[in-house]
Formats: sequence, structure tokens, C-alpha cells
Amino acid sequence: MTRYIDPMKQRFLFIVLLALGSASAAAQSDAQADYHGLWWNEDRTGIVELIAVGDGIEGVTRWGDKPDTDRHNPDPTLKGRSLRNIKFLWGFTYEAKKNRWSNGKVYDPKNGKTYDAKLSLAKDGKILKMRGFIGISLFGRTAKFERVSPEELPASFGVQ
Repeated sequence: MTRYIDPMKQRFLFIVLLALGSASAAAQSDAQADYHGLWWNEDRTGIVELIAVGDGIEGVTRWGDKPDTDRHNPDPTLKGRSLRNIKFLWGFTYEAKKNRWSNGKVYDPKNGKTYDAKLSLAKDGKILKMRGFIGISLFGRTAKFERVSPEELPASFGVQ
């Protein structure tokens, strides 16, 4: 049995759905902008950059206080690559209700392993919390990254 839906109701539903989709896209775009930028790692020996990619967000290493290679990578062909400019965060989707990025992955060059991850910002936007875990978030570790101000950039930043 086919139900008849009034064309006016169809238009109204379409407009409501379009508005909800637009609001969600705007929130995601704002979140990408909020998270975008340069961040110090926990011990301030490295800088990572979060960038918007499509409708997601990724993290790339940009600077380290000493040259290092990806010696713990399980792929033998990657063990000699520099740790600078590698993508180490990817695959995130935005959760507007919780204002966080989840369902992503984080690569840890200290052990060559990849973990599930989620990202959240402190209310002031100056601290980024990245939770890496296996399976469920309860079994994991949170790393905190502090936003880099322009005057803090090391003199060697940008030197490859």
C-alpha cells in the first residue's frame, strides 16, 4: 500500500533536512578551523600540524629538535624515512554533539604501532587532547598538545 504525502509536506521536510545538513556541515567546518594549526608535543621536542582534508582532519609531523627516522615502522621499506612530514593522524569523523573528532587512527613512531584515536579541544582552544587506544577508549592513553604561538616557533622550523 502506497501512502500519499502532500507535496507541501514533502517540500517542508526537504527544507528541514537541508537546513540540518547545512548546520552540521557548518559545525564541521568550524571544528576543522578550531583544530587547525601547529601544536607542541607533550615534551616540546616536536611540532605537529593539524590540517583539514576533505571533510576530515589529519595530523602531520612538522618539526623535531633532532633528526630521527621511522626505525620502528613494521614496514622495512619505511624504516629509513624521516619522521618529519609524515601523516600520523588520519580517518577522523566529526561528532558535533560532543565537539570532537573520533573514529580516527594514530601512528606512534616510538613503537611502530597504529591505534584507534579521538581528538578533543579544551574550552580555551589552547590544549588538544588526543586519546589513543585499542578497542575501547578506556584502555588507552591521552597525550596533550599545546598550541604553538608564532613567537615560539624554533629558528630551525621550516628548515628541512
